[in-house]
Amino acid sequence: MLQKIKHYGSVAWKIAKMSIQEDIEYPLGLLGWVVANIFQFVVGFAMIKFVIAEFGDLNGWHFGEIAFMYGLGIISHSISVLLFVQTWGMGWHIINGAFDRFMVRPMSVLFQFLFMYVNLIGVADAVPGLMIFAYGCVQVNFQWSLANLLSVLVTIFGATLIRGGIYMIFGCTCFWTNSPNQFVPLCQQMFDKTTMYPLSMYPRVLQGVFTFLLPLGFISYYPASDLLDKVGRFVFPGGAALFTLGSGVIVYLIACLLFKLGLRRYESAGN
Repeated sequence: MLQKIKHYGSVAWKIAKMSIQEDIEYPLGLLGWVVANIFQFVVGFAMIKFVIAEFGDLNGWHFGEIAFMYGLGIISHSISVLLFVQTWGMGWHIINGAFDRFMVRPMSVLFQFLFMYVNLIGVADAVPGLMIFAYGCVQVNFQWSLANLLSVLVTIFGATLIRGGIYMIFGCTCFWTNSPNQFVPLCQQMFDKTTMYPLSMYPRVLQGVFTFLLPLGFISYYPASDLLDKVGRFVFPGGAALFTLGSGVIVYLIACLLFKLGLRRYESAGN
């Protein structure tokens, strides 16, 4: 078992190095993507500032608290882009028979698919995320105790699984529809709107949907509420970070199951 893990890790590392070499082959193009991605988060941050300046606190959340929540969400976004960006084009891979080469190799098809490319843009996305999060930490006087540090790390890990799992779940529908995945923009909008603004400002029905059906509230809203000692609609015994981790594991396992079921329906482009 240990030898197998070591082998998979070695393969993932080699793919990562090849991805880096591929990206830096066109440095100006890479730089353009990096600047554009950073700019979009700066604009989003400025938009939040404008909204609060015009209308005041959002349901009891001031600008520093929202910056804390938003930055925390961007960090998990950056890691999900690094590791799960392939799921955005899953429909294209299915329609064009790209899974053929994965299925004839003596390795996990899902592993090969997820690690076929490591997206460096995710690293660039982490820069504004860390800056906004650091700004929020200063504004709310966040105390970096060991417990809080562990909560932040667990939240980021669980939130990354939630994001990647949801992208994969929607992508897996292409195994049954045999059409390109049109849900990526919708997913991105949902992720943005539930991490930029407090979930409590939305109608109760949507709060329930984004808590129990699509647990997007656990990406940053509930963990931030817990870390900042804000009273919310729900109480999470043991801390919201553990619920984020649990939600992430459940969502990701469901995604893996759907992927496995979808492969049974997969037809090569030549059929």
